[in-house]
Amino acid sequence: MTGETAPKRLGYIPAIDGLRAAAVLSVVAYHLRPGLLPGGFAGVDIFFAISGFVVTASMLGRRFDRLGQMLSFFYARRLTRIMPALLAMLLVAILVNQLLIPEAWLSRAVPQTARSAFFGLSNIILATDTDGYFGVQAGFNPFTHTWSLGVEEQFYLFFPLLLFWHQRLDSAKLDAGRAVRLIGWVSLASFAVCGILGAIDRKFAFYLIVSRFWELGLGMMFCLTAERWRPWIAGWTMQRRAALAGVSIALVVLALALHDGGGFPFPMALLPVIGTLGLIASIVATPEGPAARLLGSRAPVAIGLLSYSIYLWHWPVFVMFRWTVGLERGAYQLAALAIAFALATLSYLAVERPIRRGAKLAARPPRRTVARMAVATVACAAIGFAMLARGDLLSISVTRDHATWYPDAERPLDPARTHCTLNATRERRGGGDVEVWTPRGCTMPAAGFRMFAIGDSHNTAYLPDYRQIAAELGAPVRSYFHPGCPYLRLIQPKDVGQHCAEFYQAFGDDLRRLGRPGDVVFLPGLRLTRLMNQYGPDPTHDTPVDNSVSSKALAEARATLTALQAARFRVVIEAPKPIFPAPPFRCADWYDRDNPICAGGMAIARGRIAAMRGQVMVAMAGLARAYPALSIWDPFPILCPGDPCRAVAADGRSMFFDGDHLSGYGNDLLYPSMRDAIVAARR
Repeated sequence: MTGETAPKRLGYIPAIDGLRAAAVLSVVAYHLRPGLLPGGFAGVDIFFAISGFVVTASMLGRRFDRLGQMLSFFYARRLTRIMPALLAMLLVAILVNQLLIPEAWLSRAVPQTARSAFFGLSNIILATDTDGYFGVQAGFNPFTHTWSLGVEEQFYLFFPLLLFWHQRLDSAKLDAGRAVRLIGWVSLASFAVCGILGAIDRKFAFYLIVSRFWELGLGMMFCLTAERWRPWIAGWTMQRRAALAGVSIALVVLALALHDGGGFPFPMALLPVIGTLGLIASIVATPEGPAARLLGSRAPVAIGLLSYSIYLWHWPVFVMFRWTVGLERGAYQLAALAIAFALATLSYLAVERPIRRGAKLAARPPRRTVARMAVATVACAAIGFAMLARGDLLSISVTRDHATWYPDAERPLDPARTHCTLNATRERRGGGDVEVWTPRGCTMPAAGFRMFAIGDSHNTAYLPDYRQIAAELGAPVRSYFHPGCPYLRLIQPKDVGQHCAEFYQAFGDDLRRLGRPGDVVFLPGLRLTRLMNQYGPDPTHDTPVDNSVSSKALAEARATLTALQAARFRVVIEAPKPIFPAPPFRCADWYDRDNPICAGGMAIARGRIAAMRGQVMVAMAGLARAYPALSIWDPFPILCPGDPCRAVAADGRSMFFDGDHLSGYGNDLLYPSMRDAIVAARR
């Protein structure tokens, strides 16, 4: 019958809360300043091992006649433990995110991660749609940390089934070890999958339940076999027990001290998991031992009781600091810590503890608790989804002026320059995206040519102008985009990796299939070395770059232009634009202007840019002399009419979104010049 308790139930073990404290403090230290504890992220692996053990222990000794009874009882406890504080954090973090954080590549994955976190799926989104846990985007996503909750919640889909089978075998006096062995085999398979996925793409191994099951599974196995190893270890000599505790502590400390060198989670996650299980064995078998007394003392236990709330709240606080004033300075780090611990304490006292310990909840049938928690989750998710959908109404950032800041393909067309309606479609070609605008019902004679544009994000930064060209001139436009695949950048050769090679091949195939003599091929791009990324300096550029044109890149350009000229295409190449040492969208609001990323300013000496452009301009001029089909479009005089070059125009509107991508307003300024260059190329 539900709730019946057997003697082998372990009960509350204070030292395990102390172990939780060590885990959460390790994670917080790593997230605050990675150099403090290079392997602090392994604190999550400590949590996984603890959870597998503790959740199993909480169910030991309870007997259930039917699987449905166990499921309702188990999920009532888990939902009550996890969801209230999680829902509170998600709603607050979404609100603050929508108030302060601009839309950008850097924050691209935030909305989908937040939505999926309500339902325990954020780890899947992070595995399939981001640059990984150690990537740049993760550090600016307030919901990255919910991946571990997703792993645990997905583990809980299998856990009660395995435990019920174990209980039934045990009740029938059959071999309950069959269930334990199954958990062991599944865990071994999970560890193998972790290694395979790590070799394919480490973010899959890091985020997915199939590669993390083994950590929780070992904790579960360890608890189910406690009746065997507990008296065995208790019978050891004091020296052997001390050695067990010492070796276990050493494994955990080693894991937390090691830098990530690509070996995590396979095989290096073994260190914190084995070390944690060894400490649990020492604590459970010898509750009066030094490890149990130390971890079970007042301060570690107090922090351990707060550990879930600390984990929930510290990360969004740190991320909001990173987006606004920055998290590099010691004073701001201390402020972020204070706010995170204050919110965690408030969450624990006002949300987590009252709901878990409420008398009404304890008296309520488990199925009703599950139903109410499900309804609360859906209701909170609906509120969160609504906030994410209407960021334009919530935002206090200047970037809420979408038309000025964002070069979106759907910006309103200029009625005075629009003579055609457009049929817009999107295609997938060579692993990239192709935006296609086909004019219809033109009120003026069509231009009689097609335009093909290709490149990376510096191509898509011109989408509003491409669309306007199609609407004004009646020229069909096809824009080819693949991230990380610039076209004739000149300061570096093409990326001949498979993903770019297929993309370039698809573009060439379409030119041969769809192009006609006289059609225009437009080649935009970043042809200077970036000064500042959206997240800060590029860590791959440790030394100054001279923006020279390599012989290999020049040979590629000649081969490409030879083929295009032979096919009688007209080619327009973009000359280097000004670039800036600070990204305007990160520095335009009152609350982020002091961020260290803004220190370089949004202006740069005209002479410095001219010197940076020098070799590229010489190479372009030489190519234009050698290939009559090539013409050069130079937006520099329009974007930098004086000295210094400024990212923000005299009227206060930003011409650039970040350090080198145009804004929507920048598109408006350049449109007449671009249109005239395209038309002139056909003469």
